[in-house]
Amino acid sequence: MAAVPTYTVNMVDANSLSSDQRAAAELRFRMALEFALGGPEYVLPSLQAYMLAQTLQEDLPLEGASEAEEQVIALWQHAETDAILAAMRPLGDNLDNARFEIVPL
Repeated sequence: MAAVPTYTVNMVDANSLSSDQRAAAELRFRMALEFALGGPEYVLPSLQAYMLAQTLQEDLPLEGASEAEEQVIALWQHAETDAILAAMRPLGDNLDNARFEIVPL
């Protein structure tokens, strides 16, 4: 049985898109992110771990980051980049300000 997402994805600052185009982009983003992270149940924990690791790194000198923190950051950044590319590729180039927000339910 597939896990039910515990979050929604909202595309913001994409005023030139129709609601159908925005919904399709949000779906592509969500699906690519879930695929990269291993499923919908891993999205929020991965995002939270990424945010924590980023915060910890801000408070430490560059050489103070652990390998695990670096891996968490890299995992999220790669997954998010892949999801953004999957979502935006069909839409063209004039959405420079558009971004995706992940909102817990």
